[in-house]
Amino acid sequence: MAISIVATSLALTGSLGAAQAADLVWEVENPFRFFKRTSAFDLHDRAYKAVRGAAQDPVPGNIVWRTERRLNDPDCRDPSTLTSCAATAGRNYERSRLGWAAQTLDLNCYDRNARPRRYPATCDRQYSWGTAKEDTILPDAHTVIVRLAPEQLATADGECTWTWRPRRAGPPGETVRQSCKSPFVIKRLPFSTNRSVSGASVSVRLPDGREFADPNVIVEDVLVVAMGDSFASGESNPDRPVVFSAGREMVYDPVNTRDDVATRSMRMPTYGVASAPENTNPKSLPKRLLEDEEKGLVYRPTSPEFQAAFDKRGAQWLSADCHRSQYGYPFRVGIQLSLENRHRAVSFVSLACSGSDTVEGLFGPREPREQTTGPNAQKTVVPQLDQLTELMCRPGAPRSRDATYTLPVYSHGSTSISSQTFTKFWCPPESRKRPIDLVLLSIGGNDVGFGALVAYGITESAADLAPIAGLVGHTLRFEPNVARVYLDVLDRRMKALKDALTDGFGVDPSTVLHNAYEPVQFDETGRVCGLQPTLGLDVHPKLNFSSARVQQVSDFTRELQARQECIADARKRPGCPRLATGNGTGFRFVTEHTAMFARRGVCARDPQRALLDQINMVVPRLSLKIDDFQPYSPAATLPYGKRWRLIHSPNDAFLTANTHREGISPFDVMQPAYAALYSGAFHPTAEGHAIVADAVVRHAREIVDRRAVVDAR
Repeated sequence: MAISIVATSLALTGSLGAAQAADLVWEVENPFRFFKRTSAFDLHDRAYKAVRGAAQDPVPGNIVWRTERRLNDPDCRDPSTLTSCAATAGRNYERSRLGWAAQTLDLNCYDRNARPRRYPATCDRQYSWGTAKEDTILPDAHTVIVRLAPEQLATADGECTWTWRPRRAGPPGETVRQSCKSPFVIKRLPFSTNRSVSGASVSVRLPDGREFADPNVIVEDVLVVAMGDSFASGESNPDRPVVFSAGREMVYDPVNTRDDVATRSMRMPTYGVASAPENTNPKSLPKRLLEDEEKGLVYRPTSPEFQAAFDKRGAQWLSADCHRSQYGYPFRVGIQLSLENRHRAVSFVSLACSGSDTVEGLFGPREPREQTTGPNAQKTVVPQLDQLTELMCRPGAPRSRDATYTLPVYSHGSTSISSQTFTKFWCPPESRKRPIDLVLLSIGGNDVGFGALVAYGITESAADLAPIAGLVGHTLRFEPNVARVYLDVLDRRMKALKDALTDGFGVDPSTVLHNAYEPVQFDETGRVCGLQPTLGLDVHPKLNFSSARVQQVSDFTRELQARQECIADARKRPGCPRLATGNGTGFRFVTEHTAMFARRGVCARDPQRALLDQINMVVPRLSLKIDDFQPYSPAATLPYGKRWRLIHSPNDAFLTANTHREGISPFDVMQPAYAALYSGAFHPTAEGHAIVADAVVRHAREIVDRRAVVDAR
């Protein structure tokens, strides 16, 4: 009687003996538990298998990137330019152009229609056999598919008798007689965080009397939690990007709201802005493809019909309040962990939210990114630590473990530092559903004013963004010297976060992967942006790179990474100052991915075709001479197609997420700047997130495999 044993555990423990060829093979169905339907996971599984290589070979170091390219490369015969790709489009061009996440946006365990948006306590997950209601954090069972190994299946004809028995007392098992060629489905294989009573023993009797068994069909369920800011949320990569009209433009000027202008012609006179391309109107930009155009109508710009149609065709996010999308690197890490070990399931929660810092976002509430007005408005985003508490505590568990945390606080733009105390009510350890196995963390950039530093590098003065600053209610631009004041107290904020994760959830600091920020400021030669001041910025005439200011910001970002390394482990870096974190938080600070971005920043062109790439970095506008967009049609943009730059420019952001400020006219002259900067400019592309995930998953494997070894022993 041959016994199959999880090869990973064998290889790691050594004490369990040499691995045997398994006569029975099994895998978890839909193991990434964020997805409701098996079809959503299978989309990734097919792409992974297509690029994986031989099963006996090590998993390629860039496997997430390979999978991303397989999923998101557009279906066209000639992808050399946007125009040629559209002209040679294949049958699946439109679907592939919009990216894989558009296909799974409504097939997951997240309630994006709730207010506040949230992970449900339980999720109805659909399998090949039917539907099961599962706890989002702690499943009581998994669906497992068992087969005869290929060498045994080749000689097995007729019907086999399958039997499975739970390893813990109570639940009944099952005996099924079916064709030997058909997989045996265990609909609800019991799961427990106590491995000794988890899973089942499985056996099969073949028609010729042979028997095979595996007494240890045990699913390794890993809980992964992601927290932090826009570099983890997936900002700039909506699950479903905006689709643009091939023939209509949107003129950002109040005069365009006059009915006589709007209904007679889409064209407007030039406004004489010096930086505008010849024969184009700088206030004229691509327009979302709205239902009136599809119906051969023109909605009056001031009408409720126009506003409703405009809102309806906005970018779609997994969570619009946080600009959180499935392209965020934490999702890709979770998916990859479940793809490469099919005896593993991944329970996954990402709470990362754009704009978050340690105070406003983790410990305290923050403003939503969008959809703050109207009947479906959400006024605040619940603190991420509170959201996690709600998910991790057993229903009805007391929240008596109150603790206080004092953090330095300041108003962005001011160098005056004060303190604020937060009280958190944790449930006691015995009332937590389970331990957290892995935390993926991105935090610190907004604490030191990342957005204001970017604005400093691309504008001449604060006055250029004054109307935007008035809209969002805080300083949008300041120099690195201000950020250095905030950097000096970052360690106190990080100590509070470490203490909260330990007190509230029992998180072992060594299981926290704190991500370094990807450099965004370099061109293809490794120089800071500014040699071509408006490259990627011509969506608005007030935006331009200053090499000197960008260099100042670049120097500060090196200081930020050095300080974050000290905060994580002061013993690994010489010259660390005395910090509130002492020898360090114990978090693992991940930096390997940053080298991949060193020549592929926001202004980087493909070195092999620099001129062509530069043309494609221009925002398209309708020519005043010919009835067509130049230099390409906005309807042909490839938001998730392969490109050299791994960071979205303001032009890219406008053409991908196209976020407009609510509560003012969509034609307001400041909307293009808002749409460019608040749609995720200076953040990684989907491809960039995949590259980050490849670096992070190497550390994640080590952590979860170490835990698996401990459990097996």
